[in-house]
Amino acid sequence: MAPTFAAEFWNKGSWIQNRANTLAIWYMFAQVFPLFQGSGKFAVLPILYKDGVMNPAVHPTAADPHVMGIITILSIVINVVVFAIIWKRARAMRINPYLQPVFVGTKDYEEAMARR
Repeated sequence: MAPTFAAEFWNKGSWIQNRANTLAIWYMFAQVFPLFQGSGKFAVLPILYKDGVMNPAVHPTAADPHVMGIITILSIVINVVVFAIIWKRARAMRINPYLQPVFVGTKDYEEAMARR
């Protein structure tokens, strides 16, 4: 939630950078203190996945593989739609999206560049 909160309220256009920073901090912490994430009251591995398997007896609704499959498919569809939007805009502007910015001229892009 930290990168989303920052990107929404005061650092628009930099969600991915904020997310990279929070992930880097978490991974560094997890490597220095590995027992923090594996056991105790602050464990990030829920009891549902203990011993590497999903236990439907613990939380029967949380362990529904159909819901997990739907979320996975929804995630893939959203990513394809976003990629299509970027590709369509790049083709309309006749630019290479890998070499040039695609959203030049949009309000959010200009605000992000002004903060740079």
